[in-house]
Amino acid sequence: MSDIVVPLEARQRLSANDRLRAFLVLPLVFFLVRQQPDRLERLLTTLARGRRAADRSLVERGLDAVVSVSRRCAGRYCLDRATATALFCWTYGRWPEWHAGAAIDPFRAHAWICVEGAPVREPTSLMKYFVPLISVGPSTNPDAPAT
Repeated sequence: MSDIVVPLEARQRLSANDRLRAFLVLPLVFFLVRQQPDRLERLLTTLARGRRAADRSLVERGLDAVVSVSRRCAGRYCLDRATATALFCWTYGRWPEWHAGAAIDPFRAHAWICVEGAPVREPTSLMKYFVPLISVGPSTNPDAPAT
């Protein structure tokens, strides 16, 4: 989707639990990223319902986990990486700010994760060039039932 690749921070040992969670969300990720954008947004919004906001440390653990278990997520497939990270957080009952957007001149598409409006492990210039076109954040009502 884009030429932005998120490097792993200093390699940390993942817990078996985090590695398993990341591995188990991958089939759902590969299904979701093949959907039309409007359907993907609806499905992610449904998954985010009733979830509290993820904190930065959980999102970073999720990024480390998904890029460790999937070459696809570790490479140029930012949509897969962002979606897998969001679903990793979902397994903990949390949800980050998931975004998919575009930049023009030249046209590029990109997907990323934010916490409190700040992109996680993305270039600082990201928000300067990319405009979010689809955003799915945590539920404003954490007591709302997930469907």
